[in-house]
Amino acid sequence: MISVNNLSKSYGSQLLFAGVNLRFDPGKRYGIVGGNGSGKSTFLRLLSGLETADQGDISLPGRVVVGSVNQDHFAFETMPILKVVLDGRPDLAAALAEKEELLQQKNPSAERLIEVEEIIAHHDGYQAESRIAAMLEGLGIPAEKHFQPMQVLSGGYKLRVLLAQCLFGEPDVLLLDEPTNHLDILSIRWLEEYLETYRGVVLVVSHDRRFLNTISTHIVDIDYGTMKMYVGNYDRFLEAKEQEDVIRRQEAARAEKRIGELQHFVTRFKGKAS
Repeated sequence: MISVNNLSKSYGSQLLFAGVNLRFDPGKRYGIVGGNGSGKSTFLRLLSGLETADQGDISLPGRVVVGSVNQDHFAFETMPILKVVLDGRPDLAAALAEKEELLQQKNPSAERLIEVEEIIAHHDGYQAESRIAAMLEGLGIPAEKHFQPMQVLSGGYKLRVLLAQCLFGEPDVLLLDEPTNHLDILSIRWLEEYLETYRGVVLVVSHDRRFLNTISTHIVDIDYGTMKMYVGNYDRFLEAKEQEDVIRRQEAARAEKRIGELQHFVTRFKGKAS
């Protein structure tokens, strides 16, 4: 689905990563890990097109939709919470609004009404409200608030609504940057279950080890300007990294031993020559 080819990114003199070649496939969930400032969030912004790489390219099929959580919750202050989530599918939201307008007319166009009905049916629109309600309740927003304006919620709960909006859109590529930051345990468990059945590509930046352990099928590690993909969850990634560290230490010890042997040989040779 997504091919990353020879990708490089720097900020001034700070190199984040270089020569990155990776592939991300549907039905897989990739946890992105690395130290603070290593470029995890920048990588997501590159994938979403919000930033450009210094070198290389990111290839996606032409009609692939990339989705991420809208961070501007102030844009929806007066909108009912349920409709904010519905906006995750703009075509469906527009069709439902147009149908409502048509039905209020004395002589609506029957032809246009049929076209709008087809759009709604295509998006399974008549189940939308119940699906949105289930999402919101799963994320800890009770039913009695669903038709109230966004402004009744605190900042953290507004971000939950915008997370639901993104999920409801069902993008082909789902980019999540620290999605558990404003969630309680029950909401995190709901999100884990939701993502485990997601059919598209999922890439998640998170410091929540348990969350990554539960949802990840792969881990992408950004370390010292490189990016490497590991198969498995976070625990398996740590095991693989530890094994790599063991191998590096063994190789370093062998190299050091070899250098010592060569130095000893040179010292003996010089002694004999004198």
